[in-house]
Amino acid sequence: MPTALVTGVSRGLGAHLCRALKASGYRVLGVGLSGAAGHDALDDYRPVDLREPVPADLFAAEDVDVLVNNAGVYLDDPRRGYGDLFALSHDDLRDTFEVNLFGAARLVLRYAPLMRARGAGRIVCVSSGMGRLQDADGASFAYRSSKLAANSLVLAVARHFAAAPGDLSAFSYCPGWIRTGMGTPSAPHEPAPAAADLVRLLGAPAGGSNGRFFRGLRELGWDTRGPWVGDGPAPPEAPLSRVDPPT
Repeated sequence: MPTALVTGVSRGLGAHLCRALKASGYRVLGVGLSGAAGHDALDDYRPVDLREPVPADLFAAEDVDVLVNNAGVYLDDPRRGYGDLFALSHDDLRDTFEVNLFGAARLVLRYAPLMRARGAGRIVCVSSGMGRLQDADGASFAYRSSKLAANSLVLAVARHFAAAPGDLSAFSYCPGWIRTGMGTPSAPHEPAPAAADLVRLLGAPAGGSNGRFFRGLRELGWDTRGPWVGDGPAPPEAPLSRVDPPT
């Protein structure tokens, strides 16, 4: 039974990811800020503040096959009245990067070398189309730039994975505009299908997912010039039929 570690599991997309992974036969480990996970789709849960160093004993006895960096914050959301770049506070910028980038990087630095040594593993960063340079505008600088940096982290890991033997893949995943606390109740899509799509991508051949950026089951690409392709084969075209709207 493969083991998946998911961050930010207490609500929203994270909770749906845990359910989808569990239904697909994974042993599911989770971390979050809450004292308890709030649902029963986990085999083990630990309260962890990703703004702090990762505890040395965190799931120390587990071999993590899949790491999903799902936890994230959107502190400079203009939909909630936040101003443009010039209204951004240093604290909000710092806290955004602590969770969206540094927290993810700490876990990547712990688990990616172990996966590389075993010759098997998947690392996913839940990102956003807003984390592409072409989509930058005058608002949401903290969120956009943190997701751009997380995408860069994924590409760096993907290069290391591509150079190593085995079944290794690192990719970014945009769930689209979904109804969660971050996405708001006005979003057009439910989170459960997005979670199911991510779990399906975990089962794709490494050559079709490593170093790529997906929205739903379709390749989004890193910029308007097209995706980083690398040396692997193109991802499968069917049944990848749904394209979620930009976020």
